[in-house]
Amino acid sequence: MIKRRRRQCRNCGALFRPEPRNLSHQHFCSKSPSRLASKAGSQRRWLAKAGNLDYFCGPENVERVRSWRAAHPGYWRRPSPNTRCGLKKPSWTQAADNDEQSAALTDSPLQELTRVQPLFLMVVSDN
Repeated sequence: MIKRRRRQCRNCGALFRPEPRNLSHQHFCSKSPSRLASKAGSQRRWLAKAGNLDYFCGPENVERVRSWRAAHPGYWRRPSPNTRCGLKKPSWTQAADNDEQSAALTDSPLQELTRVQPLFLMVVSDN
């Protein structure tokens, strides 16, 4: 087992153990202010590159976004509350496994009454 060395956070100075997948390039701890500082530094470095300053500006990018939106209508809309989840089929559309068992269940049109226990009422008088 390899013991990971602790590092000092570049933002708050606290000692932390970097995650195993990020050993070579994690320099900030997982605290919220440090994560924000890491993100701000990443954005600053990205914008400092020559071709990235006006990356999202210009008429060609406007046209690119318009064409994507035309190709994906309704992408941003929320589904209506009546939309069902497609993960589970409704139970009434599923066929019975055994036709004999299903026929036995439909012998009596009032089958729910045959299984009801008798109701017992006890009348208590105040006298």
